[in-house]
Amino acid sequence: MKNLLEKLWYSYQMQDDAEQNGEEKELLDLIVLYEEKLHAVLNAEQMERLKKYRECIRDFHIIAEKEAFIKGIRFATSFLTEALETNQE
Repeated sequence: MKNLLEKLWYSYQMQDDAEQNGEEKELLDLIVLYEEKLHAVLNAEQMERLKKYRECIRDFHIIAEKEAFIKGIRFATSFLTEALETNQE
C-alpha cells in the first residue's frame, strides 16, 4: 500500500512543482536574496558547509512532506470508509 501511495505522491509532486502561489514566490525571492548576501561574506569552506546544510534541510523537507501526504491519504481513506459504512447502516 505504501508503494502505491508513494507513486501517487511522486505524480502529485511533479504537478505541484509547476504551480507556485504568491506567498511561495515571495519566500523564494527572499531565500535567493539572503543566499546572495551570504555568498558575498562567506569563504569557500563556509560556503561548502552552507551547501551541505541546505541539502540536508531539503532532503528532510522532502521526506516530511511525502510522509504527511501519505498520512493524509490514509486518514482520508479511513474517514471515507467509515462514512460509507455509517451510511449503509
